[in-house]
Amino acid sequence: MKKSLVAVLLVVSLLALAEVALVLHFALGTGRIYKPVELTLSFKPFTTGELLQFDLEVDTETCGRKINSKELETVERRVSKVRELSIEKPALFRECPESVVRYELLGSIVEESSEEETEADEKLLKALGLIPPDENLEETLTDVYSEQIAGFYDTETKNITIVKDKSAGSIMDEITMAHEITHALQDQHFNLVEPPLENDDYNGDNNLAVLSLVEGDAMTTMVKYAKEYVDLNKLLQEELAGADIASEELDNAPVYIQRSLMFPYEEGMAFVSALEESGGEPAVDNAFRNPPLSSEQIMHPHKYIQGIDQPRDVPVLDVAGSLGEGWEMTNEDCMGELDVDVWFEQYCGLLASVDVAGGWGGNTIQYYQGPGDDYIVVNSFVWDTPDDARQFLDGYAELLESRFEDGLKEVNSNSAYYLLEADGELFYCAMAGDATLCVQAPDRETLDTVLDSNPAYTPAR
Repeated sequence: MKKSLVAVLLVVSLLALAEVALVLHFALGTGRIYKPVELTLSFKPFTTGELLQFDLEVDTETCGRKINSKELETVERRVSKVRELSIEKPALFRECPESVVRYELLGSIVEESSEEETEADEKLLKALGLIPPDENLEETLTDVYSEQIAGFYDTETKNITIVKDKSAGSIMDEITMAHEITHALQDQHFNLVEPPLENDDYNGDNNLAVLSLVEGDAMTTMVKYAKEYVDLNKLLQEELAGADIASEELDNAPVYIQRSLMFPYEEGMAFVSALEESGGEPAVDNAFRNPPLSSEQIMHPHKYIQGIDQPRDVPVLDVAGSLGEGWEMTNEDCMGELDVDVWFEQYCGLLASVDVAGGWGGNTIQYYQGPGDDYIVVNSFVWDTPDDARQFLDGYAELLESRFEDGLKEVNSNSAYYLLEADGELFYCAMAGDATLCVQAPDRETLDTVLDSNPAYTPAR
């Protein structure tokens, strides 16, 4: 769950189709009609098997051919005007064979998270029931990202890479390139890989909020670019003609993965639009200097704009030492409002998810790996009010009932806590004021050890 702002900001065409729909939705009217800019991009699908190319030694710094294109420079100037950010340094456009582009792009994704980190994320998501027990998270993410390629901006080399030897591009190619040029301008003015946009202390929800600002800005710029420079009737024709472009991997991915991947584009765009309404492009620029730090702020832009309801820290002890030999905390992160929203919608429906997630105040979640297949999840929330905490306490019981159906049994409970059992695992949840603690444990002795370290949540058991 914990992901930093990736070194390569990419637009894959499985997302590009959704982007075009958003462009057509928001860019009312046909705008001025300019001569289309012909670009060369690729939307050709490829398979996970091509990841075997990672075994090759490829010098991705020298394999590409630097290109100077008046058409690309025209798009760059237009984007600069629309976004109101000067071109500090002309973007470097590079043309590479498609196989090398795939190698470099997917290599960046693989490097972003180690195999151990991805495995830890997978175990936590399975423990929460957010992905199926047989899901291979690394394969799913790789398949989704690699389903289609459209081009990307690299924050390390400052290159915008396009694919060599393709036919003349389209309007969709042009607005996609406008998206990537926006990332280049963002990087020149705000430095995408340094604080406050990139911070080793950020958790997954912090990083998702920052990424939503970055992608949302590129999306709104793309819409304004299309409204100003693109014939939207022709763009609509292209979208209809390309409607059969596969997004099978994304469509078949668990809902949690779908929502997480689309969130920075869709919700990020709504967030940036709200910033623009409140103060124009200067308000967006200020957000890059003082970025949002929770998915809650992205989902409710007024909370960021008004400076209210900041995410709260939730300190949780590392109990591995108390658990004994063989136990280790392998994952610690934050379940943000988006995570809670998807979690409850998956098991309790839309209305319940909105009601529960809307009271989110902060979170720390830990996953402990023990001997054999034993594990513990310690999930600690703070909520806006005690009533919100109560709503979660009651709602979580309903979530577990929906998840396990007749397999869920009550062991013990009172007004402040309950202990349930399902599939040989114990589920404990308690509230104290505006806070709740949930623990998943393999047995009563292990559960009691965890609760002994959290006395505020341990009424008579």
